[in-house]
Amino acid sequence: MTSVLGITLCIWLSSVAVAMPGQYTGTRQSSRLYTAPDPSAGGGIHARLINSAPPMLQVFAVPADNPLRVYQGAIGADGHEFSFKGLPVAKYDLMLVSRDQFTEGFTLSAEPDTLTEKDRERIAAAIMKSIPFFDTKQIHRCIGITGSGGKACCVLQEVRTRPITLQDATEHADIQVRSIKLAFLEDAGSAGWQLVQTREILRTEVTPSDRQGVLPHGYNPRLHGIRVTDSIKELEEIGLTKGAGLSSGRMEQNKPRRIESAP
Repeated sequence: MTSVLGITLCIWLSSVAVAMPGQYTGTRQSSRLYTAPDPSAGGGIHARLINSAPPMLQVFAVPADNPLRVYQGAIGADGHEFSFKGLPVAKYDLMLVSRDQFTEGFTLSAEPDTLTEKDRERIAAAIMKSIPFFDTKQIHRCIGITGSGGKACCVLQEVRTRPITLQDATEHADIQVRSIKLAFLEDAGSAGWQLVQTREILRTEVTPSDRQGVLPHGYNPRLHGIRVTDSIKELEEIGLTKGAGLSSGRMEQNKPRRIESAP
């Protein structure tokens, strides 16, 4: 698995996806969350969803060998077409976000999964202790290597369902904050599994008219390992099952794990 160095976590509440900046609380998203396209790179990705798929609101591309870089793509007017430009040569994994689900094809490990059930329980406990701002957390996928010095990577969703206080000291009980990220953990021996890094991909301000709580998730292998060279990579139409986000293939070995803190 690729070693991940520390990066600064994004601490701003963002109003992306359904609630645009300034339309609800006016909070802002860090300008450093996404990687700028390389104007000298001719690579990119273009694709359409089949017409029956739910329209997209956001799309992201992550180099399989460097998950600290996250590129944000452009969505077509009908929500069924997306594109990226200025992508350096690499293999990319995609994440598609619609109003009621998100679907991803992230590379979590280059090695076969050997995590035990005890490993997964301790990984869940380590994640639950982190960032207490979020009271509800769900591990959608987690792949890794067991044993001392082992590493694991998870697709993690965190939600703040309790009232939040903004920087101007106003309290809001009518909105939630949702974060989708990659979480990187290591087995530190006697200290157990430790969360060593996260890479946030999307933070959303969830308004009363939006879907509340944890956003349904799906894994789609067609969003995994897309090779980009020096031209636009044209993908065939992608099918996403509405409400599940899974069109083909199967979920990796582990089941989703949801954890909540006490009131």
